[in-house]
Amino acid sequence: MSARARFATGAGTLAAATVYLVATTTRLGLLFYLPTRGEWTFDPPTGVIAMDWFARSNATLAAGALATWAAWRWAPSDPKRCARHAGRLWALGWMMLGWSAAYTAMWLIAQR
Repeated sequence: MSARARFATGAGTLAAATVYLVATTTRLGLLFYLPTRGEWTFDPPTGVIAMDWFARSNATLAAGALATWAAWRWAPSDPKRCARHAGRLWALGWMMLGWSAAYTAMWLIAQR
């Protein structure tokens, strides 16, 4: 894999993980699906099963795709510099993925 490709995928991973973590830990006013009613709403009523997975997943995928494209487009032209920054982006991206997974697991455990 070229340094430019590592740079772009590292930026995409970091952006996707960050958006997922922010969307999971905050109340952003995402679009919720109410499966028992077959409705979509931004403000789910209390006591009803509401899923924000669709909105969170789409936001995560969009952020990752946009960041990957932007990083590919504007990657440093020097291969050594690009490789150095790619390593940092990969490390930060995987760190954010780890935080996202840990937060999600702890939240699910706390719901029991």
